[in-house]
Amino acid sequence: MTESPGLTMLHVGAFSGSVPALRRALAAHTAVDAHDLMPLAQAPRLVGARLRAVREARLSAPGTPWTKTAAWTEALDRHVRGRGLLGPDRPVLIVQTLPALVPPAGVRYGVYTDRVGLEGAAVGGVHRSRYTDGWLARERRLLLGAHRVFVMGPSTADVLVTEYGLAADRVHVVGAGPNVDPPTGERAERSADPPRLLFVGTQWELKGGPILLEAFARLHARDPRYRLTLVGSGPAGPVPEGVTALGRIPHAEMGAVYEAADAVVIPTHMEAFGIALVEGLMRGLPCVASVVGNQPWIIGDAGVAVRPGDVDGLVDAIDRLAVGYAEFRKSAIARGDELRSTMAWPAVAEHIVADLT
Repeated sequence: MTESPGLTMLHVGAFSGSVPALRRALAAHTAVDAHDLMPLAQAPRLVGARLRAVREARLSAPGTPWTKTAAWTEALDRHVRGRGLLGPDRPVLIVQTLPALVPPAGVRYGVYTDRVGLEGAAVGGVHRSRYTDGWLARERRLLLGAHRVFVMGPSTADVLVTEYGLAADRVHVVGAGPNVDPPTGERAERSADPPRLLFVGTQWELKGGPILLEAFARLHARDPRYRLTLVGSGPAGPVPEGVTALGRIPHAEMGAVYEAADAVVIPTHMEAFGIALVEGLMRGLPCVASVVGNQPWIIGDAGVAVRPGDVDGLVDAIDRLAVGYAEFRKSAIARGDELRSTMAWPAVAEHIVADLT
């Protein structure tokens, strides 16, 4: 029996906590040699590449990050190849398309991502993804050359097929695991009159925080019993009456936060996937989300999806949730049970290892 060569894993940062969890799950099946490319952004030997990348970004659209340029990703590619991390003797998993590496012919590699460039750009407006033409060309080569592209949800799969030209059988929807372990045992009954709302997100403007506060002010004026808890981010100044801002808290403490809520509300302008929605549903919490990316697919009939930036629509959605809470709660419990079997890091890792090694 031939011993498995293991797997090389290349990533940029912790990817919202997903990378450590995925690495542990992969290690249950094969030896994992993981390399974080984020520290290279501060490496003295790559100063020249950073300066070229900044120039390239400035010549592109305003707000383009220098990390999404051809100059920077070419430098990452040279570094990775120079260290022998893209060889034919060991499969490679590249997490996210941000580094836009282009492995040489003969390397068996896969990409695991929650979103691709053209998907984020399609959002439009100030919250759209930005990158240079050179970066997009490299991302396209990365994706087209992959043995498999593993994505969290179906909206990304659709973009890969229709906009990038990948064959549908090379794109696999494998989901993602929660950062907070789902609870065990029976779920407590909830009257939710009115529902206690929970917002989870580290990017206040992008995730629709200001829109939510405006909608909540209307709800609270009608019924002062309404409560809203903010986790991850919040407004710069004092929070309005009825709102509690917890800031960033450890994942280990999030279970209690979810248990103290009746519904998750994240009216985001752009969302790569929506792990907080999955975590809420696994606890039987109905959700109000927006009609972008994979969010409508995640919540199904266990909530309401609204247009980003639509305050009136958001107020109506929360009203619908409050009036029909009992039925939404039943749907959320059922959807959460469905997600438990697929949205788990062991299941994701098993799929990736089976296809790639």
